[in-house]
Amino acid sequence: MSGFFSHNSQPEQKAAGLVIRLSVKSGWHNILAYILYTHCNSAAVMEPNLDRAPGDNSSLTPNSISRDYVDHQLPTPTSPTADSPLPRVPDPQLQSAPTLLPAPLNSTPHKRKAALTGLHQPINGNVSAGKRRRANAVATLIELELAGAQHTCLDFVERFLFPGSPNTPTTVCAEEIVAAIIATFKESESKAGAVTEASTNALGLRCCKFNQKHLYVCYPPHFYVCYPPTYANEGYPEWFCRFANAIQQHTPRSLTGSSSICPSNKAKLEWRVTKNKPLLGTHNNDIRPDFVLTWRGEPLEWRAILVVGEHQSKGSNDSESFTQLASYAEQVFIAQPFRVFVFGILTSNAGPKLTFWRFDRSGAIGSVPMNYSTSNLDLLTVVSALVSIPQMNARHMGFHVDSISWGDEHAYPLDHKSDITIKAFKPILGNSLVTVDPSSDVAVSLSLKNLVFLAPGIVTRGTRIWTGALSSGEAIVIKYSWSNTKRALEGDLYQLASEKRVIGLATVLCCTTYENVLTHLHAGGSPAADSNFTQPQAYKIHMQRQNRVLSRLVLSPTGRPLLDSRLSPLQVAEGLLAGLIGHASLFFQGGILHRDISPNNIIVIDDSLPQLTSVFSPAAASDSFAWIWPRDTPLRGCLIDLDYAIEASTQPSSALDRTGTYPFMAIQILLGQERHRYRHDLESFFSLWPASDPLCKWHDGDELSVTNHKIACVIDSSRKFNWLLERFRPGFEHFKRVAKEMRMTLWRLPGLSSCKLSEEGKPSERAGGQDPEGSEGRGGEHEDEGERDWLMPEEVRLGVSNKDAFQEVKKSMQWLVATLTDYSGVPL
Repeated sequence: MSGFFSHNSQPEQKAAGLVIRLSVKSGWHNILAYILYTHCNSAAVMEPNLDRAPGDNSSLTPNSISRDYVDHQLPTPTSPTADSPLPRVPDPQLQSAPTLLPAPLNSTPHKRKAALTGLHQPINGNVSAGKRRRANAVATLIELELAGAQHTCLDFVERFLFPGSPNTPTTVCAEEIVAAIIATFKESESKAGAVTEASTNALGLRCCKFNQKHLYVCYPPHFYVCYPPTYANEGYPEWFCRFANAIQQHTPRSLTGSSSICPSNKAKLEWRVTKNKPLLGTHNNDIRPDFVLTWRGEPLEWRAILVVGEHQSKGSNDSESFTQLASYAEQVFIAQPFRVFVFGILTSNAGPKLTFWRFDRSGAIGSVPMNYSTSNLDLLTVVSALVSIPQMNARHMGFHVDSISWGDEHAYPLDHKSDITIKAFKPILGNSLVTVDPSSDVAVSLSLKNLVFLAPGIVTRGTRIWTGALSSGEAIVIKYSWSNTKRALEGDLYQLASEKRVIGLATVLCCTTYENVLTHLHAGGSPAADSNFTQPQAYKIHMQRQNRVLSRLVLSPTGRPLLDSRLSPLQVAEGLLAGLIGHASLFFQGGILHRDISPNNIIVIDDSLPQLTSVFSPAAASDSFAWIWPRDTPLRGCLIDLDYAIEASTQPSSALDRTGTYPFMAIQILLGQERHRYRHDLESFFSLWPASDPLCKWHDGDELSVTNHKIACVIDSSRKFNWLLERFRPGFEHFKRVAKEMRMTLWRLPGLSSCKLSEEGKPSERAGGQDPEGSEGRGGEHEDEGERDWLMPEEVRLGVSNKDAFQEVKKSMQWLVATLTDYSGVPL
């Protein structure tokens, strides 16, 4: 998750670029600006293994997944009638048995997700440019995100396209529209004697030529044929837009009388060709859909795109075309922060075949491919769908509406230009660290200020973060994200930490959940609904693993992340110390392991703004955790983001999760060889310092090359490690000593000055076979250190417990803060 930026703390793009160029000689602070793009997402982490919920014995491992699928009898196509369902002809290929990807024992590395690649222009000047998001690179990552997350729904049109319209279009309505278009076409032909470009432009058809392949050819009785003059990419998008716009224009304006059964179309929308036109906006102008649904007469901008379309290019296959369509949907998610799903249309270059798609945070659901060539097949279904889509309200078009309001003059809450405001909330009652009066039922009002963080990608948490303020003026942070339903909600973990009086951690003021992908967005959750897929078992298993729910958190205090180039060395040191204290309090006192330590998840509190909460509290008469930090001593920063935190006591012993931000992940976690322990988070603290050269290696390399590089240059060789320390820029020289001491804390061999990576032993190899998580005792209590070379679960290095290792690092950090305070001449 991005740091809780202050509303007035947006660095200029030019300054961010300067930091990146100077990063070759930078230290713990400015060097981190180079990697802002590596953590552009609170979901920008490596997804853990979700095969089994904590405490759930009915795991869905590869060995337990059934390969037997119940054949779903596809409906037999019938001729349309006024009362019959809209006809579809399924693709015979869809009836073949599916190939189900087995559940991975370890999660897919985050670096292979689209969320990793930074947005190439800042959001309100606040997000570093990082690397430009190349279209081909992003498409590859999106393809991997959606692998195994694509499902075909047999009742897609009825389930997803019709509920959002004022009235449900019928087959009779579709026939009426097609007949009206043909009648208008013939009337123009009889008056002009021949169809000319001028006459067709006047009709809004924008067709330049009709020979034997007319736009509409009628074969009575009630049999319609429709096909374009070409399926080539050069001309098809223009034809599709003329076709779709003609449907809108003849619904029902061109129909005479008031007896028409077609719903009224009041939307000021139109289908436009965009394949040769760059779309304006802040992100990735190189990605261009073939056609889109947007506002009539408005500039082409990503913020105003409602539906995206892709026509299969010559030489491309179905998979490549689908991935291209998905990359367009991702751009809509980026440009419209309150979007919960995006519609797409995929057309074929081999014939009259069209597929509707809908992308959300759990994957993509598509319709059965439709043959729109004649009304005896799917022409009337496609016409009815194109009637319905432009009339959808904000909810059914794919916008979150329950916690926001927007200007009356805007049809949809696109972005800040739509005058979006957050609805009031009630603070959590009984939160000992919140100073808001909880005694009343009166909700606390708040206002949005700046969008400071936005996560790209599709199958991710899709995090969006705003700074804001209460009506009383105190600064707050509003965070929206899609949490996996198999995990504890982030707000619940914050509340648990508050109940256990954890210090050095942000405070949650409110936690609210909204849309659930399965039950709300997919209209599923029942056996009947979930079975209406071509591969119902595969869909069911996928949603058990990847169902998500949208949650909103309101948090305090606000501040600047360690990445902020304006922080002084002293402020960076104070932030690191506060993050270390908060992490230790969260683990030892709260029983919660963070599992995603990164420079974006530690903030330095902004004293220039009125803050609602603090990260310390009055000392208690008896505090058994005073050894972590004196409760009444202020901290200058705090730890944030519990997206991937877990209660240590509930973590299954068999779970080999790979959780964290890729460049900062511990070696054994990156390799997927150990459970996530306290020592792995401590190693992530150590990894906040690297310079640009190894950082490129750690970011771009595969797991094996990254871990080999870390072992060779940090652990095994003191000479190479000292060479890396020379990249610290002036002002950060004192950080070198802390880095050296942390290296010894993590990997020093007993009685020696050399370091070695030690592995954790298997439960059967431990004394008594126990796995005590969160122990504060010394590892030497279990066994003579001379008889083993593997780590106990509660050890950081051989013979040194979690608690003792924390004390070593805290001592180094305190020295650093004191030294820099004296150096700056500011009283301690």
